[in-house]
Formats: sequence, structure tokens, C-alpha cells
Amino acid sequence: MIIKKTGLNFFDKFVLWLNWGAVIALIIGYFAPVTDPRTFWPVAFFGLAYPPILLANALFVVYWLFRSNKWALLSAIGILAGWNILNNNIGFRMPVRTVNRSDSSVLRVMNYNVHNFKKYGENNDGSTRHEILEIIAHEQPDVIGIQEFFSRKRGEYAMIDSVKKRLKTDHYYYVPFMGTKDDGIGIAVFSKYPIVNKGILWLSGREAEGSNNCLYVDLKRPDTTLRVYTVHLQSIRFDPEDYQYLSGVSKEGKADVESSRRIGAKLKRAFLKRSEQVAEMRRKMAESPYPYIVMGDFNDTPSSYAVNQMANGLKNAFREKGSGLGRTYNGDFPNYQIDYIMASKHFDVLTYGVIRKKLSDHYPIYSDIRLRK
Repeated sequence: MIIKKTGLNFFDKFVLWLNWGAVIALIIGYFAPVTDPRTFWPVAFFGLAYPPILLANALFVVYWLFRSNKWALLSAIGILAGWNILNNNIGFRMPVRTVNRSDSSVLRVMNYNVHNFKKYGENNDGSTRHEILEIIAHEQPDVIGIQEFFSRKRGEYAMIDSVKKRLKTDHYYYVPFMGTKDDGIGIAVFSKYPIVNKGILWLSGREAEGSNNCLYVDLKRPDTTLRVYTVHLQSIRFDPEDYQYLSGVSKEGKADVESSRRIGAKLKRAFLKRSEQVAEMRRKMAESPYPYIVMGDFNDTPSSYAVNQMANGLKNAFREKGSGLGRTYNGDFPNYQIDYIMASKHFDVLTYGVIRKKLSDHYPIYSDIRLRK
């Protein structure tokens, strides 16, 4: 298409002002991955809003192209200037989701925030629990990290026994951060390889009520030992009234200052806390004597400081092999990618997939990786 220089009428000039605003917001968002919220937190909100800001800029490109106007280059250049961030959010490739599982050098890792084995906002139900277990049984991961893992000592919710049975393994590590081992919620790791060492990285403090912490296990494979971190970074901790407000805004455009401030304050606290947690994890991960994998519910987007700091020097499985938008959250808040699998440079990423079955408020993710010789 040949872009001609034309004069702008009043409406075009108004659109152009909006276009400049969208480009400026986009550029500010490009600083979110490298700006510590503890230093300057407002930038984090632009990183969170990157998907809708990106969409707005794409629509401006389309508008100006239909107008055959050179201003189509404004948002086009703005989008291309953030090519690296764009690739963190969108996988521009066909999905590669099959691999030779008989190859003993290949390790399938899986992560799943199971939301206590129930649908979001609903009571426990046997069908959801059963379907989640069937996914795990079908995928047969060599190691799986599970957040919001609810288990009881006996009965239909003796989930430790249920997962062990599906994976045909006795190797697991479970820590309840709410309740007790007989009836509690926490983080779990199940492995088909022996666990020779294990521990907790206390990200929320030993006395804090909540599951925003990290477990690690050292797995003994025939050829080597590797470490796996399973993390649940700081949640936003929205209350039912917050979700109700967000739903009203998205469906009816009804917004009020007080509710917006409450939502903003919770997001800010979460940005700051995740920044601290990732800094602590990076310090601990640097001490690992083995090649390692880190996976979990990061509660943040590909354009965030927390995710990019965690990924620094690592291989992000979605960035390596992911396809499309890669969204992993399906709850009431905007549906972003917030669950990740990353590996140290010792590994090659072979596949990445998101299993889009809406059971928990998160989709399970998996990746096949191979340790380099």
C-alpha cells in the first residue's frame, strides 16, 4: 500500500493526539522490565497494561493505513521499537509440542496452580479434582510443581496419594503453608527421580500466613543431579468486592475513584513484594551447585520487572518455543500469562505447551527440556 501525505481534518487531528498518547504509554511500558518498582513503582502499571496498549497502537496503524496517511508509521515504529518485549508476550511460531519421550535425556517438566483442586470461586467438587488428576496422568511429567495444593491425610482429598498413584512414584516434597500436613494448602513437587535434598526459600516470612514461598528439590538422575525450584510469588489478594468491581468496569464501564484506588494500592503492594522475592530467589539460585529449573505461578506478566529479572540469564520456555499469546490465567482478572517454566543455560528447551482446560483458574503448562552434554 502506498502511503500518501494528506491533510488532516479535525477528527484526524483528535485521533492523532490519542495516537501520540498511546505511543508514549507504550514507550513508558518498555521501561517496566528494567525498572525496579521499589525505585519507581508507577512504571510497573504501564508494563501490566502492555497488552491493551499494544492493541490500541495496532488499531491506530490500521486506522491510518485506511486513511492512506504517513502517520501509520508512528505506532508501527513504536511497536517495532519494543520487539524484544513483543516476543516475550507473543510467540511468532507454530507450536512444537511433540518429542520422543523414550529419549532418556529428555525431561518433561510441568507446572500447575490447581486452586485447591476446584474451580475458581466455587466449592470443592469431585469432577474437577478427577479431571485435574487425569491431565497429570496423561502428561506423565518427570517432575511437576503444584501451587495451591490442597491435601488431607485420608479420604477423597488425600491428594498426595492420588498424584503419587497417577505418576507411579513415591518421590515428593510437600509443605503446607496454611493448615497442617493432615489438612492444609501449600506447594508440592512430585518427581519420578529420587529426591536427594530439599528445602524452603521463605519469601513471605516464616510466620506469614499464605503460600507465597518457594520449594526446591535436588533430583538424582542416572547421569547427573539437577535442582528444581517451584515458586508461588506474591499474589495480588483481591477480595470478592474487587472482582465484582473489575467485572462491572469491563462489562458496563462503571468505575469509581475509591474502588480504583483500592485496586491500585493492592497492585502496587504486589509489585513491590514480588520485586523483593525475586531478588532473594536470584541470590539463592546463584548458589545452586547444579543445573536448575525454576517454575511456578509468578503472578506477573511477561512485561514485568519480576518476570524479566527472574528470566535474566535463563531460558524462558515460552520465549524459546511458545506459540501465540501463551496466556495461563483464566480467572476474573485480565487473562495474562503469569505461569512460567525457566531453565539455566545448561539446558535446551525442546517444546512448550499450555493445556487449555478450564478447571482451576490457571491452565497447566509443560515443557520438554534436555540437559546439554
